[in-house]
Amino acid sequence: MTENAGVLPKERAKARFVSLQTKLILGFTLIFTLVFAFTYYWFYDFAQKEAMNQIKEGLYDTIIGATQTGILGAGDTVQIINGDEMEGLVAEGQVRADGLTDDQRYWHQVEILCDIRRVEPRASPYTYVASDTTPGEIIFIASWGACLSNPDWSQFVKFKVPYTTNTGPNLAGLKEVVFQTDEGWCTYDEPNCVPEIYGDKFGSWVSAYAPIRNSKGEAVGALGIDFTSTYVNQVREQILQRIYVAFSVTYIILVVMVYLLAQFLTRPMVGLTRAAEQIGEGNYEVGLKYLAGLGLSDKFPDEIETMQGVFKGMIDKVYKREEILRQQVRDLKIEIDQSKRQKQVSEIVDSEFFQDLRVKAQRMRDQQKNKGG
Repeated sequence: MTENAGVLPKERAKARFVSLQTKLILGFTLIFTLVFAFTYYWFYDFAQKEAMNQIKEGLYDTIIGATQTGILGAGDTVQIINGDEMEGLVAEGQVRADGLTDDQRYWHQVEILCDIRRVEPRASPYTYVASDTTPGEIIFIASWGACLSNPDWSQFVKFKVPYTTNTGPNLAGLKEVVFQTDEGWCTYDEPNCVPEIYGDKFGSWVSAYAPIRNSKGEAVGALGIDFTSTYVNQVREQILQRIYVAFSVTYIILVVMVYLLAQFLTRPMVGLTRAAEQIGEGNYEVGLKYLAGLGLSDKFPDEIETMQGVFKGMIDKVYKREEILRQQVRDLKIEIDQSKRQKQVSEIVDSEFFQDLRVKAQRMRDQQKNKGG
């Protein structure tokens, strides 16, 4: 116990003092920062997913409306892209020198793709078939860009152009409606089917594919629609800007409130600390003034009020004990002084010099008596 009592003050003297108010401000600020970061991420992720779901729904409705019958009801047998016509175009259409064709079925299909583009400006529709000779290869049939007056053919495909890069989702679209993902593709009915944004030299896209069937119900080709992901990016940027401003203002307000709250909560503790310092130096009156200036509420007491009462009671007891000790010290000092004087007198009286002087004095008195007789 003695060793620990001697070492602990030195260790504390080396430690860096951090006030309780600073600890409260830093602690609450850290908590609010973590909560805000989690909330910000949740809002951002939620809004982005909602934007992607909207694109998914719009993409699905667009591609279904162009490839399936029965859109207007059970008796509706009209298909926007005629499967029989496409089957004949693929089998009989001839490619001319400029990479297009004079086959009117091709231009009819281009008009349909342009109508899809007019209805849904985000969509870039095109049609294709699977290659009969090369596995994993598709053959582009028509693209909506052909109806432009001066199309940039570096961004669009011409008639019967082969393609082999990442055609797995395209080939899957010849059997059912699928969305392209990073891992390949998924179907609309899958619970966790979320189309992924992918990029190429023309931009960022979200794609879906659906089969085009003839009158016999056979898949003779497919429709692919690329939705530009600009909408998702716009939503992301808007969310970032709005949430950043809202969260920044709220964060600053909360930090100021935490600072004021920390001051309010630590003020009694600071007063008690100063009072303890003064009392430790023996300045009881100054310490009691610090306690009286805390301004604590008597109607709604809490632990601070309880501590204040206990502290005052402790001060009274310590003060009384100190007065008693002081009186005992004074009394003990008087007793010690008397004892020292008695000891000194006793030492003088018992000394040989004093005894010899005493004998001589007695002789002198005896001599005086004899002379007088």
